[in-house]
Amino acid sequence: MFLDLFVGTGLLYAIVSLIDGTTELAIGAHFANNIGGILLINITGSVVTTPALFTISEYHITYGALSVLVAIPVFLAIVFGLFRHEESPRPVSQSHQKGGQ
Repeated sequence: MFLDLFVGTGLLYAIVSLIDGTTELAIGAHFANNIGGILLINITGSVVTTPALFTISEYHITYGALSVLVAIPVFLAIVFGLFRHEESPRPVSQSHQKGGQ
């Protein structure tokens, strides 16, 4: 089940890269995910021991997997809505440029 979380988020970042056409948004989403996981929510006994806003004493992998299944479609809807590429403008004809005949 824990492997599913890694594969699921990896597929999410791959889909985001395909939608956007670059890896910048996927890298930013990965960074935001890591910072959120480190500074907002911490698990007792985790490898990264930083002071966090919320500390979880017992982690249930089922709830974690369900939250990822909810968060991925929401994130993809935001990416589709905000980063939709507009149609490219019509190319400028060479005859309209300065000095063109």
